[in-house]
Amino acid sequence: MTTASEIQTASGVSVRPEIDFLETPFNQAIKETPGMISVDERRLLYFLSKDKFRGSGAIIDGGSFLGASAVSIALGLLDKDNAQEISLNKIIKAYELGVFPAPANGREIWHEYGDVRFKRGDSFLPALRKNISPYEKLISLREGDLGSYSWDGGKIELCFIDVCKTAELNRHVTSQFFPCLMPANSYMINQDYFFDRLPWIKVTMGYLAEYFEWLGQVHCSSVYKCVKEIPQAVADYDPYTEASLEECLKLHDKGANHEMSEMYKLRMEISKAYLMAYKGEKERALKQLEHTSTLFGHTMSDDADRGEMNRFRFERALRQITIGRM
Repeated sequence: MTTASEIQTASGVSVRPEIDFLETPFNQAIKETPGMISVDERRLLYFLSKDKFRGSGAIIDGGSFLGASAVSIALGLLDKDNAQEISLNKIIKAYELGVFPAPANGREIWHEYGDVRFKRGDSFLPALRKNISPYEKLISLREGDLGSYSWDGGKIELCFIDVCKTAELNRHVTSQFFPCLMPANSYMINQDYFFDRLPWIKVTMGYLAEYFEWLGQVHCSSVYKCVKEIPQAVADYDPYTEASLEECLKLHDKGANHEMSEMYKLRMEISKAYLMAYKGEKERALKQLEHTSTLFGHTMSDDADRGEMNRFRFERALRQITIGRM
């Protein structure tokens, strides 16, 4: 059992010794690809592919965006001491829809990441293809809706998931990929775990708690090691849509049994409010937000670095739940 004193921490990072990448040298090139994931999350992926990947299964990059995650993994593979001894041909299976839906009101919204600029509704797949092209021998890009793809049943050793923006995709990912994880050998990173608007992720990981060991938090990512084979029937059950609200709330809290800063505790409480609202309990959700404000209001006023963002997240949830547009 790892003690609290053994947990390695930095700003937004809390990891077990097994995945302590904080002092590990890394390839500076991981910073160059534009994208939304943090440098620390890129360093984690680089570390796992370089130091932990054995070549006994495939690597999933679920939600590549502009390629930052895929490139970080690829660089780690290329920098492995025994890279020549492992078959790496198309070992990374990358999935990307390639478009942010255009606003329903017709308003133009532009996004800019490094030298990449695109409008909502327009495909950014050309930029992704360009960014991963130096590593095309390692990466198989699967364009379009991940929900339309079926996994071939092959073993998965490293599974990076940054695509569960809907409950439907969350269910598909769990059913398709998780039964193929290998006990003691597979690492799974759920990048949206600490995003407050996606409670189904917390519910699912609480439901599957006996099959995973929690290894750490890296900003929005929650990191796990598979410790027990997940039967297909278990993976096919979706507690978020099939269980009661009370059961979902218990599972939501069960998955959050690790060390978190006040900022992330706030997000988890907001997530529970969204869960209640999605399940049709608007008034209860608003009471949950009132309770959350009492417990964590200081994080919205006293935190000089994150207070404004914390307040934005809270006020967004209050507004969306109040008007019923989530």
